[in-house]
Amino acid sequence: MDKTKYKISELAEAASVTVRTVRYYVSKGLLTPPKEDGMYSYYSEINLKELKLIKAYQEKYLPLDVIREKLLKGEMNVDVEIKVDNHKSDKEFLYRKATVVPGLELSIREDVLDKEKVETLISYIKKIINNI
Repeated sequence: MDKTKYKISELAEAASVTVRTVRYYVSKGLLTPPKEDGMYSYYSEINLKELKLIKAYQEKYLPLDVIREKLLKGEMNVDVEIKVDNHKSDKEFLYRKATVVPGLELSIREDVLDKEKVETLISYIKKIINNI
């Protein structure tokens, strides 16, 4: 079953962080605030991916203020590794995220990643966008 809504405790568990950490990241602008559904708040897959990206940047010893700036500017580096669960199988895949232009990103599964082809694809996309 595809899980698209998370209570704060479920999100924290899925990302291997504490509920306190989730609340802290929201308060500091690192994590998108939860959506409200009547009396309840819930988080989504996007929030889970954000948490995993924050953790990946922390593993590269970046301070939270730098991570927040990178997230706000859309500066995702192709070398940042993000583990994302694939809900259609029991496997967990490693993804690399590459920003083509601010607001447009590619997530490439590492087992099919060819860095040279990805860089070529990004170059073509930038050319197309610049000609629009």
